[in-house]
Amino acid sequence: MEQQSLVVLDQPHTAKVLFTLDATTVPPPELLPIFEEYKRTPLFLHIVWRTPKPPSSSDLAQFPGKKIRQYWDPKGMTPSTEGKLRINNKLVEMELLSLRMGLARAAAWNE
Repeated sequence: MEQQSLVVLDQPHTAKVLFTLDATTVPPPELLPIFEEYKRTPLFLHIVWRTPKPPSSSDLAQFPGKKIRQYWDPKGMTPSTEGKLRINNKLVEMELLSLRMGLARAAAWNE
C-alpha cells in the first residue's frame, strides 16, 4: 500500500490520533491490528519518530497504509507518548479494549 512520504518537523506535532517512537523499535503488536479495524472511519494515525537519525525505509515500512502519516522530529519537540497512544490529547494504554474504546470515541466524535 502506498503512503505519503516522511515529513520532517520543525515544530511540535499534534493530531487526533498520535503515537511517538523514541527509538527505532518494533511497534506495539496491538496498535496496527486495532487501528485497522477503524480504516473505514475518517481517522488517521500519526506516527512521530523522535530519533536523532531519520528512520530507515524498513522502519517506515512497519506502518503501512494510506491512513497512516509518518513524521520525523529530530529535535524531539513533540511530547513523547511513552509507549501509549494519544487520542484526543488523552493517553490510552496499549490494551485491546482501551484502544478500541478510544478509537471508537474519536471516530464517533470526529471534529
